[in-house]
Amino acid sequence: MTFDDFKALVGLSFRNPQGAAQVLMGQNWPVQARWMALLAAVSVSALLAWLAGAMFSAPSEDGAQVIMLSRQPMVLAVMQMVAIVIAAGLMSGVGRMFGGAGRFEDALLLTVWIEVLLLLVQAAQIVLSLVLPSTAGLLGIAAMALFLWLTVQFTKALHGFHSSLKVTMGLIGTAFVAGFVLSLLAAALGIMPEMPQ
Repeated sequence: MTFDDFKALVGLSFRNPQGAAQVLMGQNWPVQARWMALLAAVSVSALLAWLAGAMFSAPSEDGAQVIMLSRQPMVLAVMQMVAIVIAAGLMSGVGRMFGGAGRFEDALLLTVWIEVLLLLVQAAQIVLSLVLPSTAGLLGIAAMALFLWLTVQFTKALHGFHSSLKVTMGLIGTAFVAGFVLSLLAAALGIMPEMPQ
């Protein structure tokens, strides 16, 4: 993929995300290349988070925890990699439960591409934090909305679904169930403290 192809695909992702998803899946990237793209994306994301953590101080205790995590880019990269793999597995697996035919390999590619698009927003947010700090928070909210919108549209393209509402409801339901299961697993492994009774 050339730089011009990259720019064109970024533009298409915002104009017609389902079309961009079809283009990505149609390129038939080898599985190894998809995993390499994942590694590259999470590495850049962790470096950007480290840069932001080094540039800005924490305004609160919660912010301090985020900053401390951002100062460990390797840990952050591993966490993001696990999160993306889980998201790809849910995107493909849950979709097939509802009649879709998407493959995990394609779901992995699409979730990595979402991460790449969010990296562009993350970089812009860092720049805005220096130039116009008051607008950087708005861009963070826009990034969350972009993530949800792209996930719905890419899921539709992956499985051939037609209803955005049904996919959105499925996404929300899956997120709740996955969050509950992962929190139980984390508590059982001692990664996070159990909730007080």
